[in-house]
Amino acid sequence: MAKSSVMKTGPANVVFNMTPMIDCVFQLLIFFMLTTQMASADFVNMKVPKPDLSQAKKPVEENKAVVNVVPYSESEIKKDSIRKGLAKEYKLGSLFIAKNNMEGLVNELEKARRTSKNPKEFVVELRADQSIRYNQIEPVLRAMQEAELGKMYITALLEPQG
Repeated sequence: MAKSSVMKTGPANVVFNMTPMIDCVFQLLIFFMLTTQMASADFVNMKVPKPDLSQAKKPVEENKAVVNVVPYSESEIKKDSIRKGLAKEYKLGSLFIAKNNMEGLVNELEKARRTSKNPKEFVVELRADQSIRYNQIEPVLRAMQEAELGKMYITALLEPQG
């Protein structure tokens, strides 16, 4: 007499077929990818002021510092086109700080915060030309983070209509 492979003695082995669940997950993933609105569609095309036209002046408010990301001049770019979109240096108030001197920028930002009337409410205004690449502005943001500055303004100028 042959043993039946259908009826075995002992504990039963339960096997789940995961294929339908994986199919459902992929369907949901595709649905949400297609119906989600991309954030880049909400960006506004803005033209920001050039630092040479918008020089940092002594702030009216005592709890404010202005950092300009200074680009290379057009004559310097004509001599070397690689400089286009790069920052030449950073300007904090009337102090020029070399682009590779992030420690100096951090120290000056900390000093400006300490000497302000209300260090907890200290604000940094960041100004950059529209042609400056983001990787030239990011070091300033990192310096602000390292100086433990949490409040920031970004100056932007829209083109006048008319």
